[in-house]
Amino acid sequence: MWKWWRVAALVVSFGVVGHAQIAITGRVVDEHGAGVPGARVLLKMGTADPAAASSDLAGNFKISLPSAGEYAVRVERQGFYLYQGPARQFAAGSDLVVILNHVQEFSESIEVTASPVPIDPSQPADRKQLDNTEIQTIPYPAPQDYRNALPMMDGVVQDNSGRSHFNGGQTSQTTYVLDGFNISDPVTGRLETRINIESIQSMEVSTSRFTADNGRGSAGVLKLETRMGDDRFRFGGTNFVPSISTEGGLRMSQWTPRLAISGPFAKGRAWYHNGLDLFYSNDVIQGLPNGQNRTAGYTGSNLSRFQVNLTPSSILTGGFLVNLGSTSRSGLSFVNPAEATTNRRGTLYMSSLRHQSYFRGGALLDVGFADSRGIARDLPQGESLFQITPFGNRGNYFIGLNRHFYRQQWVANVFLPMLHLLGTHRLKFGIDFEREAFHQKTDRHDYQVLRDDASVARHVTFAGSPFQERKNFEGAQYVQDSWTPREDVVIETGLRVEWNEIVRDMEYAPRIAAAWSPRKLRDTKFSAGWGVYHDAIPLSIVARNQGQVSYSTFFQPGQPAEGPILTAFAVEDARLRAPHYQNISVSMERRMPANVYLRTGYMRRFGNRGFTFVPMRPAGAGESLYELANLRLERYDAFEISARRTFAGRYQWFAGYTRSSARSNAAVEYSLENPVFADQGKGPFAWDTPHRFHTWGWAPLPARLLPPRWRFTIRNTTVMTLLEYRTGFPFGVVSEDGVLLGRPNSHRMPAYFNVNLALERQFRALHYLWAWRFGFNNLTKSGNPNTVNNVFGTPQFLTYGRGQDRAFSVRLRFLGRR
Repeated sequence: MWKWWRVAALVVSFGVVGHAQIAITGRVVDEHGAGVPGARVLLKMGTADPAAASSDLAGNFKISLPSAGEYAVRVERQGFYLYQGPARQFAAGSDLVVILNHVQEFSESIEVTASPVPIDPSQPADRKQLDNTEIQTIPYPAPQDYRNALPMMDGVVQDNSGRSHFNGGQTSQTTYVLDGFNISDPVTGRLETRINIESIQSMEVSTSRFTADNGRGSAGVLKLETRMGDDRFRFGGTNFVPSISTEGGLRMSQWTPRLAISGPFAKGRAWYHNGLDLFYSNDVIQGLPNGQNRTAGYTGSNLSRFQVNLTPSSILTGGFLVNLGSTSRSGLSFVNPAEATTNRRGTLYMSSLRHQSYFRGGALLDVGFADSRGIARDLPQGESLFQITPFGNRGNYFIGLNRHFYRQQWVANVFLPMLHLLGTHRLKFGIDFEREAFHQKTDRHDYQVLRDDASVARHVTFAGSPFQERKNFEGAQYVQDSWTPREDVVIETGLRVEWNEIVRDMEYAPRIAAAWSPRKLRDTKFSAGWGVYHDAIPLSIVARNQGQVSYSTFFQPGQPAEGPILTAFAVEDARLRAPHYQNISVSMERRMPANVYLRTGYMRRFGNRGFTFVPMRPAGAGESLYELANLRLERYDAFEISARRTFAGRYQWFAGYTRSSARSNAAVEYSLENPVFADQGKGPFAWDTPHRFHTWGWAPLPARLLPPRWRFTIRNTTVMTLLEYRTGFPFGVVSEDGVLLGRPNSHRMPAYFNVNLALERQFRALHYLWAWRFGFNNLTKSGNPNTVNNVFGTPQFLTYGRGQDRAFSVRLRFLGRR
């Protein structure tokens, strides 16, 4: 009988506890009223463990508290200032709204603290982010271009031509998104868009386990979020004083001004931001005669954005981006004289409009449209015969290009209120339609390849129509569910269905990922996932069968000429399918002592349907015919470990190591302009780098090391560092006839090592805030070659061309009244 009373008492006590628990709902928004997803909300009473929740895509959250009472509030999200509100009273039905402010590189208040990198138990995706402070502060080379900051994140490698590769993939295998819209080049799939780095609020890379609303890129997703004005008028400028050089005579060698202006149209309701970026260079190339040793040009961008809060729950945003570029004697070097260069011109116009509607209960409707149009021209200096010699090029470059392209994109996303069924569910649906096209004219004239004795090894001519054009329509729809069966477990499942006009087949991409945050291991998260991904199809690759063909005639000393041998490409849409890849990954995140956040993980990305051109069998005598097929197998394996720490609320330190392998069964890239005569073969990609270590950070100079009377010399002065080491990139060896010798990419360049060091001091002058930076790039003067003579038998065989020499860099920034 006593046992029954004990059971009844337990039931009553549990009922009382359950009755005492209260549910708190709320929303996290930014300074413009838009919902902030992924914010970590913590409510703490006394010394007890805090109750925690993460905001959803609409910024909504729900927390269960053990009882009514007074709780301290803390909200954090990377890229925002930490919110630590005063303790407040919570009872059943209480509602909490928290405003998070975006991190500014400089702030008028020394009280604000940037959020540390939080471990979000509700987020299974593997995401890495740089906010605007990190983008502006890390002393990476050529900091006027945001694309040079991308390698500061693990999994991103920049090749010798300056193009970034994500997770071992080609540049066209990544999805590039600007404020929710695709900005990749529809012809090449590359990231060519320029933006003022001071207009960028954050750059986020999703490398694995990314959800079904992200598509058309198996290697990852890059999301660029740009700034918006607030209720205060702000303006700033950088490098508005040009650089003067006396090399080759007194001249303006570089000018890289940037100007940003923002403020309100109507306080509390409408704002704008405008970012202008220009880059002018006038370079002198050593080893060339006067008058033929200069290359000059400019690139520029201007991004204008606005936001209008029609109502507190209806937000309209829009933007207009302009890119302009012009370079004379592009490619000028000691092996490529002025006559062999080209003059390049380019323009891009992108306009966008987006509307977000928030509904009671937590629903969100997001619709948008973007239109992009561009022109690219590449004009040789003339039409004289182009000659490729072991000692450099002669004559006029043999390719002239005139290209026009456009893209139109429609997107719509619906995020439903939280559903309760064996836990909680957060459902999201969406569609993404894109229409893109290009047409171009490519004029080619003859060229020759010469031996070191000036005899002709190969003579190439071109025939056929110079015109190419292609269009495509892509449609995708997805459904995504984030299921929380219990507080420490999140399971995300999704399905993306795609169709495009080229392959005309439905492509299904299921994905699943999970995150577990054990209750007995505080500040620890384990994540794992698997997914299917399909790549976008660059229009240039499916249009290669159009346009011209080449005829190569070979000359051997003392023997009759061989040829001409036809080189042509074939594309049959009916035989193609969209490239198909799978991604498997696991990772662990943990907060260590001293607030060091440790992350380690393993990822495998493999595909069995990649596009590649393969020699057609059988091929007739005197023919080299290549057909586009889904025969490329790719495999990328990577183990990553990194540590990161935010200290004093403002300063950062990061270190990361990646052990990786990027290989394919089709490592030979065939080209009509300079064909490699070889059977397709396996080997590493040209950007494969097995070992990579990099570390960066910044901290104030320790004034206490100086006597008190000298401390003013380093007051408000910050030291900034960047160190990177990686294995050299691979390359292949060819004969003077263009025949591949050995396996593809069987040789490697020397290892890359780079150290940058800079000092920056803030000061006030004329009632304004300024920042003066000076430092050195490639402090150790490491050779870091980025070119090589890979033609076997020539006097300069395996001669490497060095990369950037040690360089002194200066930056002056006008920060306005802050």
